[in-house]
Amino acid sequence: MKRYSAGTLLRTPKRLGLQVASNCILTALCVAALLCSSSASAQSYVPKPNEFPPLALATYLAGELVVVDPINRRGGIRIDCGIRDERRAQDGPLHYFAMLPCGEIWLHGAPATLQDVPLGTHVQGYFFVPPAGEEATIASPPNELSSLIPPQNHALLLEDDVSFYRRHGQSWKILAVNHDASKLTIESIGKAAPHGLTGKHTLDFDLATRIWKAGRPVEPRELKPGGTVNLNFGRAVNWRDNEFGLNDVWLDEESLNQAGDLQNKRNVRYHRIRWLPGRVEAVENFDFGGGLVTVVIFGGVAKQLLDELHADRNERIAVAPAEHTLRTWTHRGDRAFGKLVKWETAPVVAGFSGVRLHLKFAEMLDHYRPGNAVRVKAENWTWISNTPEERVKSFTDRDQSRTLRLPGQVVPVEKAK
Repeated sequence: MKRYSAGTLLRTPKRLGLQVASNCILTALCVAALLCSSSASAQSYVPKPNEFPPLALATYLAGELVVVDPINRRGGIRIDCGIRDERRAQDGPLHYFAMLPCGEIWLHGAPATLQDVPLGTHVQGYFFVPPAGEEATIASPPNELSSLIPPQNHALLLEDDVSFYRRHGQSWKILAVNHDASKLTIESIGKAAPHGLTGKHTLDFDLATRIWKAGRPVEPRELKPGGTVNLNFGRAVNWRDNEFGLNDVWLDEESLNQAGDLQNKRNVRYHRIRWLPGRVEAVENFDFGGGLVTVVIFGGVAKQLLDELHADRNERIAVAPAEHTLRTWTHRGDRAFGKLVKWETAPVVAGFSGVRLHLKFAEMLDHYRPGNAVRVKAENWTWISNTPEERVKSFTDRDQSRTLRLPGQVVPVEKAK
């Protein structure tokens, strides 16, 4: 599936002035860099309801995924430490986040949902301040710790390491392996990613590190100098010094492609049941009922799903209302059928698949308003109901899910019980 250009990403400021030894992680991952932006406009940019936020204005953050609420598309990241950042290592709260409605998640180089990403996965993300009206979605950290957590807590893009580096054309060469000390020395090759690790680094591996070769797990003895590998990083004992361990090592393309193909199939199954996420972009009401509705399909979905929708484009297309979390009420019944007037393709950007549908409806739902999220079904997908916990059952249920408190968040005293 085509991805947006890496050239649009925000690059880390050069004025940070941190001096890091060659074996330490680049200053791009230091907390000072993580919380900085290239301009005041980038820090204050607020996503608009009917547009795709420019990735170039996003704030880059990376860390270990610790908490996940997959139903409401939010979670918590333990942000990477700076070099010898004792305060963050000891007191740093989790950085809780919500995915923007158009926010994309990628795992093993394939589109994913939060339920696919294992806890403990090191992720790279691009974040914005909350959209208007969503400021209370994520509770603020305690005042004494607020300096450790940036206000950008709505994610446009979240990727595991291998997805991130592969998208930028960067991989790794094994320089040395110390099996007695369980240390792997690597050096980046290919195009350097604008954030994250580059250069030479020494990482820890252990019995829990998954090493893949020819599509199956192998023993650490298969790690040999000179090999080109792809990696997913993990937390290390010396996390305080911004050091990493290894969760996964792919020794060949066959193994990584197999992992990506499996993840792609999970994404197909997920969206055939829940339908493709999108947003109403424009509406034209007819004088005597019905109207034209323009719908954009969000990114972060398997290309196979878009191909299936295109194959059914001359059949009826169901469009159901969805909340900002992309949850639906009863999408099998809360839908109207449209007739495709025009299938339009446009450049792919973060959050946007490049597909725009112009649909004619005999029946217009009140939810069909610009900026509102929807779910879109191809005719040949089986009609399957969501699980009960995924469906929005009442307005109270909807409102509570918008401000769900996750572990470690602060609940205002007047609301605490």
